[in-house]
Amino acid sequence: MIPRLVATDLDGTFLHPDGAVSQRNAHAVRTALDAGVHVVFATGRPPTWMQPIVDLGLDHAPVIGCNGAIRYDAATGEVFEVVGIEPELIAALGGYVHERLPAARLGLQRQDWFGYEPGYLESAPTVPGYRCADLPDLLDGGPVLKVLLQTYGSSLEDVVATLTEFARDDLTLTWSTHGVAVGDRILVEIGGRGVDKAAMLARHCAELGLQARDVAAFGDMPNDRGMLEWAGSAFVMPPRHPLLAGIGEAAASGCADDGVGRTILGWFGETERSRADRRGWSPES
Repeated sequence: MIPRLVATDLDGTFLHPDGAVSQRNAHAVRTALDAGVHVVFATGRPPTWMQPIVDLGLDHAPVIGCNGAIRYDAATGEVFEVVGIEPELIAALGGYVHERLPAARLGLQRQDWFGYEPGYLESAPTVPGYRCADLPDLLDGGPVLKVLLQTYGSSLEDVVATLTEFARDDLTLTWSTHGVAVGDRILVEIGGRGVDKAAMLARHCAELGLQARDVAAFGDMPNDRGMLEWAGSAFVMPPRHPLLAGIGEAAASGCADDGVGRTILGWFGETERSRADRRGWSPES
């Protein structure tokens, strides 16, 4: 069955390892749209990192960004929904983290800029949109979509256990990293209450009159788990992350070999070649 909506993660899923959109994946998106299938990009990326999707040149490109904290149209810039984190809660989180995980540093992601504590980055970026300051000085400036905790001094298990003790029902924890041991780069992303890709996708689908059974979702990391479990059909990118064991089925291939595009085009059978020929694109390219 061809789904009525496709939701796809970006990094490690829809995008190639170099961050680009392949010709095949771009063709697959247009093929789905031409057939009346909705396409949503569900990512941990903030709006400032969405140029590969903007460059597709679509009339509309619905995005669930920052792991479900914002929903907007990357093609038009229209913002539909934002779920931020209260500054007081971030301040309390910062005090807790600095006491319990002293090697950790925090970053605050807003819609159009990123603030981070000294030590979070090795060197200051030379592009606009970044600000380094102590946490109290970063709390003003609009809704914080997510807080990022980075450390090399603890294991992922210890970081998650420590943060869970603080977060309870007020914050949502997720991550999209393979690092797990002390010495690895551990990056945990912290969202507001109930924020995840699945919740925002469900609200988006409700506005379209769609249900979970109408959706096919693609993902590769633990921050995709809720979305993959919610969707009627789930496709996990190989190699399968251990925390996604038993969920859905494998995509046709990995992100480096256009697994999302190959799976989508497979739903349309021979239309892969016929439509590609009409557009001047070869499936072998």
